[in-house]
Amino acid sequence: MKNFFLFSFGYAVFSVILAHLTRENATIALNFEVYKLLARALRFFINMKFVGIVLLILLYLNRHHDWRLKAANTAYAFFGCLLFCAAFSITKTTIPFLVPFYADALLADIDKALHFGVDPWMFTHRISDHVTPALVETIYIKLWALPSFFLPVFIALTDNDKARSNRFVVLYCTCWILLGNVLALALSSVGPVYYDFLLEDNRFADLRRALETSGITDSVLGQVQAYLWHDYANQAQAFASGISAFPSLHVGMAVVIALYMTERSSYLLVPGLAFLGAVLFCSVYLGYHYAIDGYASIGIVVAIWALQKRRAMPVAEFAPA
Repeated sequence: MKNFFLFSFGYAVFSVILAHLTRENATIALNFEVYKLLARALRFFINMKFVGIVLLILLYLNRHHDWRLKAANTAYAFFGCLLFCAAFSITKTTIPFLVPFYADALLADIDKALHFGVDPWMFTHRISDHVTPALVETIYIKLWALPSFFLPVFIALTDNDKARSNRFVVLYCTCWILLGNVLALALSSVGPVYYDFLLEDNRFADLRRALETSGITDSVLGQVQAYLWHDYANQAQAFASGISAFPSLHVGMAVVIALYMTERSSYLLVPGLAFLGAVLFCSVYLGYHYAIDGYASIGIVVAIWALQKRRAMPVAEFAPA
């Protein structure tokens, strides 16, 4: 985990330099990131009560291992996660300064063609009577945030398989940076919920009406959506800001978490897949993402994970019988 902390520190330095080179308001944005870092640390400790019992059980089962080393690795992981997430946020909010949003029309057309001429958000809202804003918020924000931001901490605390730990910390970093920075820059886009605002169109007017009818617009999630666009439109790039559609980092990290759950225990396969499916559904339902954003994330993360597994296998396993 020391290497993860050092990598996160280097990533943070890179993000700060990038912001200063490309943004007029870099100092203000960086000050907000410091506040956000502190808020994320506080949120971690507040949310720990929801997973505390599970962690206590796992720690008890691992009580015979070197606690000094485990404590050091956990500290490296925790502070590494804080630096890493701050660096990611700075880099993400810098994307429109580097490559203006341009790929939405292409992504929307592909999305519609893949779903037989129907925009995927329509499928999700057909069952909106059974989906409440509180449920969507719980899945998309509360359940997703803690493991997605702090997976290396959980690994450091509970996982004694060094090879698996290393693989998933690498996968964690790769998912955030490759999906959330590199590919997001390559196909810079805002997603269906902001499509009409960006292109001055009415293509997704029905989506906005559906979000209003379902109660999302008046919920916390609706307020967040409005805040993100207002922040982008005014180029404030302030606290908790940043828009990026393709590919879906929410879905990508849900894949990482589902894969990790499955590797820890085959009994966690079904809960992991259910979590992934719920996050993918919410991302399309809310209009943050085209369905293809999630499909791409699933394919990319699974491909990287499979490549990692293949490289980790003994040579003999690949030899002909």
